[in-house]
Amino acid sequence: MQDAATCPHSAWIGELPGGLRRRFEPGAAIARPGDVDGYGEGKGPDRLFVLDEGLARICLNGAARALTIGYLRPGGAYVTHTRAWVEAVSPCTVVSWPVGEMLALLTRQPALGLAAFREVGQLLHGALNLIEDLAFRPVESRFARFLLNERALQQSDLIRQIDSTESLAAALGTSRQTLSTLINRLIREGVLARPDRRHLRLLDIARLEAMVDLSAS
Repeated sequence: MQDAATCPHSAWIGELPGGLRRRFEPGAAIARPGDVDGYGEGKGPDRLFVLDEGLARICLNGAARALTIGYLRPGGAYVTHTRAWVEAVSPCTVVSWPVGEMLALLTRQPALGLAAFREVGQLLHGALNLIEDLAFRPVESRFARFLLNERALQQSDLIRQIDSTESLAAALGTSRQTLSTLINRLIREGVLARPDRRHLRLLDIARLEAMVDLSAS
């Protein structure tokens, strides 16, 4: 157990009572359909968990492939009762509470409920952005938007690749080959540079911003 105040990313989380702290190595399932407790330990209660450290991938697994639908970063919240898997991309630490306990607490402290709803709203905003991208933007625009979002999150023009090329391609609704071809073309055109296998440097921000505005034809 830990004091939730040690999870500093969202102010409302610091007001919660102590939660269960767990560590997950890369590739481990943090939450998966069928294990309601989210930890592979059977049909326990639904849990709200907050990512304290690391990076996690939210994905849907089909018979032949996995579709990445988003990522959780430190401070991101999630509820285990969904059809999606949450997998650790890097070493992850999560803090979790039974949903029933959280509902009772938020009823007693409405201000916490408002803050929690803002957090959920941010997740919904990200999901709507994903749907909009897949429906209305070509892959070049989706990739440019991803790079600019990462630039804002990482606060640098040198972007660390957060996941494998295959998983990133799935998140962008394209194939690994198509994404690799696009990256190589943008490097040739002077929009990007690749100083090493794990990083991309953004050289032409204006061009990337223009690409985001492109609509599918």
